[in-house]
Amino acid sequence: MKKITSLLFIMFFVVINAQTRIGLPYTETGLQIYPEKTFDSFFGEGVFIDNITKPEMHFYKAKGENITDKVMIICPGGGLFFSAYEKEGTLLAEKLSNNGINAIVLKYTLFPIDGNAQKWLNENWGFQDDIIKKAKKTLPFSTNDALNAIEYVRKNASEYKLNPNKIGLMGFSAGGAVTMEASYKATEKNQPNFIAPIYPWMLIVEDQKVPSNKPPAFISCANNDILELAPLSVKIYQDWILADAKAELHMYDKGGHGFGMTIQNSPVDNWSNLLVDWILSL
Repeated sequence: MKKITSLLFIMFFVVINAQTRIGLPYTETGLQIYPEKTFDSFFGEGVFIDNITKPEMHFYKAKGENITDKVMIICPGGGLFFSAYEKEGTLLAEKLSNNGINAIVLKYTLFPIDGNAQKWLNENWGFQDDIIKKAKKTLPFSTNDALNAIEYVRKNASEYKLNPNKIGLMGFSAGGAVTMEASYKATEKNQPNFIAPIYPWMLIVEDQKVPSNKPPAFISCANNDILELAPLSVKIYQDWILADAKAELHMYDKGGHGFGMTIQNSPVDNWSNLLVDWILSL
């Protein structure tokens, strides 16, 4: 019965929660293609997706009494091998939507894995050089998806009652790398107006010069992040303030890597409330 319930949940999860599904143009990676799969996380962290080859946006319209014309595009993490679609995607999108902020969960291109990507990543984590090499090979395609998402939203802002100059981009871990790479590589037509890298995996991001439009940044990480991303998160903050750009930094003593929307009954649970306040203040 548990397996049946889980399967039904997976089948209907996207349909129930995502109000609008929007396909995006993409470039063939030249890599092997395996069937996209939706599955339950090994660690009870909700729905994950792997083998994404056709990027797609899932739009959550703002609700409530104080609806804004702002939108945040969310890039879940997963090492560029899978997407932590629920804990770092839909749960946050729902929270933003319920607080009057439009949200989009971006399904961006991932490195193809024959089998379960989460299991593969866990088994191969000791081979850092190989993982980083594969992630760097994938990042340009994932970044292009994010830039295409911003461009699409900007061109079609009136259709969704959005302000073309209030488009944000954020991401977790590898999604944070996508966020930062897109910010660095963007042109006028696809620049994010504000960004929120959450424990971003900056080890795979090469060009790290503050973009000319200096988008306000919201940065958060835990000091005990097992990937040692805390210092790299602080560096983004330092880069921004040295460039006279607006930035907020929220560091937590505990929270580990990948806290996302998981409840830990500790101060780190408050980060998304601070994010909501920050977006509303822009």
